[in-house]
Amino acid sequence: MAKFQPNPTAVDFRPIQEHYFHSSAPTPRGSDQTLTGPSDSRAQIQCRFFQQGRCRNGDSCPYLHVKDATSNDRLRSTSNKTHAASTQEKASRTIGSALVHYGLGALVEDISLPSDFSTIQISDLPQDITKDYVLDLLRSHNIDTPVEPEVRIIHKPDISSALVKARDPEFAKTAARKLSLQNTSLVVQGKKPTATPVQNHIKSDSSTLRVDCCKVHISWHKPSKTVWLNFGNEGIARRVDNNFRAEKYKILDQIVQCNGPTRGGTPRNPLAWTVRLTGVPAPATESDIQASIIHQADKPRGIQLGRPTYTDDDETCSAKVKSLFTSIGPLDWWEFTPDTTGKRMNASARFQIEDDAREAATLLNKTPLPFNRSAKLTVQLVHMVKFKVHVKVYEAVQVQLKANIRAWKAAHLTYVAYPDSNPPKWYRVLKLEGEEEKQVAKAQDTISQIISGVVAKYDHSTLWHPALRKNGVLFEQLSQIEQRNGIAIVRNKVKSQLQLYGPQKACDISQVEIAKMIRDESSQHFDIQLNEHEFSWALRGGLRSIEKRLGSEKVVFDITPTPKRITIIGTAKDYDIATSLVDGKVEACVETKIQGDQDCSVCWNGAEDPIHTQCGHVYCLDCFENLCFSAMTKDTITSISCVGESGNCSKTMGLTELQEHLSSSSFEDLLEESFNSYVRHNLTVFRYCPSADCGYIYRSNAVPRIQICPKCHVHVCTACQAQHGTMSCGDYKDKLTGGLEASEKWKQENGIKECPVCKTPIEKVDGCNHMSCPCGRHICWVCLKTFPVSRECYDHMTKTHNGIGLE
Repeated sequence: MAKFQPNPTAVDFRPIQEHYFHSSAPTPRGSDQTLTGPSDSRAQIQCRFFQQGRCRNGDSCPYLHVKDATSNDRLRSTSNKTHAASTQEKASRTIGSALVHYGLGALVEDISLPSDFSTIQISDLPQDITKDYVLDLLRSHNIDTPVEPEVRIIHKPDISSALVKARDPEFAKTAARKLSLQNTSLVVQGKKPTATPVQNHIKSDSSTLRVDCCKVHISWHKPSKTVWLNFGNEGIARRVDNNFRAEKYKILDQIVQCNGPTRGGTPRNPLAWTVRLTGVPAPATESDIQASIIHQADKPRGIQLGRPTYTDDDETCSAKVKSLFTSIGPLDWWEFTPDTTGKRMNASARFQIEDDAREAATLLNKTPLPFNRSAKLTVQLVHMVKFKVHVKVYEAVQVQLKANIRAWKAAHLTYVAYPDSNPPKWYRVLKLEGEEEKQVAKAQDTISQIISGVVAKYDHSTLWHPALRKNGVLFEQLSQIEQRNGIAIVRNKVKSQLQLYGPQKACDISQVEIAKMIRDESSQHFDIQLNEHEFSWALRGGLRSIEKRLGSEKVVFDITPTPKRITIIGTAKDYDIATSLVDGKVEACVETKIQGDQDCSVCWNGAEDPIHTQCGHVYCLDCFENLCFSAMTKDTITSISCVGESGNCSKTMGLTELQEHLSSSSFEDLLEESFNSYVRHNLTVFRYCPSADCGYIYRSNAVPRIQICPKCHVHVCTACQAQHGTMSCGDYKDKLTGGLEASEKWKQENGIKECPVCKTPIEKVDGCNHMSCPCGRHICWVCLKTFPVSRECYDHMTKTHNGIGLE
């Protein structure tokens, strides 16, 4: 096997000269350190991996190794600040086939698709290969990328490989072709490096509801020794042997292994028998051995103690093991938990990057201990998922959750529920951990299903009434149903629906009662849209004048939409009174402060389950969630901003603040809605797969290219967005022109219509006339009129078509 040389010229390729400086200064690593060569002046450049304590090349590294406390502190400080900033205001999620990057206000900053990238695997490389070596190899073969590619080194015994991913669809083909022509003298185990394009995967950096794999469990054996017991009688020796095997005899309360008895007699002592004990705790003394043999008749004639397997103390061992993990990647934390009763030392570590944790589990598991080469280290990757749910929801479903705990324990999973660390305590955090990924994923699905609840429906119709937007009589009746049946009911005012949480039977009973309650409700709702002057009038006392005349339970004030509006829940007469007050500007000059310090910034009533934003404004927990989702239904891409101070605050909210005040499922739904809104407003750049209910997106191209959907495997032309297989766009159009009449006739006969916005085919199978398209529009099946939210679609169907289409 060829020994790896740090100088790339040893394998017949030369790095680009501009990357290095010429210098004849000696390297200060030590008197026994040799120079890398007069032409290689990298010795003057500090090795950043050495500064972080992560350089694996040791003395063979061509870069400068000098302890620089200031530089090290600066690197650590910068790293911490960067990590804190990135985790606070940056996030990424995998949605369908896309990796979506988010910034302030939950706005989409970038979308990456698998087709944007290509990946190559370079195999049969030297064991101590580095990222810089791989990049130099690419440059020496004139393989350039617009941005420095992502390089992942995979170390194996005596040989390594590298995965190189670049944001260039043609990179892998080009690199494989050029590298296949290389004339290299590098041979590793009789093989030359090979380059092969591999399947490209995109993974999310982080997700609250995704299984997190940044943590590892670590353990190793405590120091032990061997002990020999000498007996003059075979019967006694066998009895002691049996008692140790039956665990009746223990040393320092520890079970030990017994190997014997064996005949160990000599001519001077022909009756001697020996019982050998292994795994004896290192601190055990001769007195401890004697004490462990309870029966006096079983006491040995002699005891011989062997040497311990190692002598390092617990903290020293912990530090040495920890260094193995920090050499792979930066840690968020390290926890050493000595076990005074068991035979093993235990520790846990959490990496900042998931790939580092996976690499640590692969590379370090079953490797020799640094302080005991005959013993092995055990490293297990921990799969963890967290859920944040409202206290009200948790109390309704905790019986269903607890019913699964026994099965989770049997699957070696750990489940805990604890209060959220961020006040106020409106949430509970559910955490699930385990070493078996499939078991964790299965339990995760169970929890997700339980805490997702069900949408209240009756005869396929969603149950909702506009009066539920206000805490009036109808809401009181809903609360009574909730308490009577032992469930939780959450209003979603943006989607105009009720979410029920609790046992299935109780939810079924509640849906029947809610349907009857809504049928018996005679009130209607009327929207009054406010222009700028009318809104100003409402703020200066007009709203209170309407509430005084009609009652506060009939008036809903909403400043989140554009234009802002007052909704009247009552009779047509109530609506006429309200409009006359608005039109006549009665009490328009009343300078009354109608919002108190503890009033919600959205509904202007006393905040229910109040939350406080960083800019100092108050919201009902429910109103805050509705505010977030309403931003995603507007006609333009809008970030989530505070509407405090009568809508004048406008401070954009960070992702940390949004995640703090929303449940896990709501936060993830919000990011997905932001993604859908972004795609909906960029249909010239992105397109949804034309297959019904697929949801995957692809990037439109001016140059025709066939995109194969990774989910439904449909072939789509990214230029004309048609499914014409290997046929050219021109031929397809010619064929389509001749058969257009037949195509339209077939659609009519089979009840197929197209979305007026994105032209996606839609088909009604059953249910009401409300249709939702992947592009985000809500469609009336009867007249194909589109709406941004479902509530407006239902209102339209009721008023225009005298119903929603259910018999």
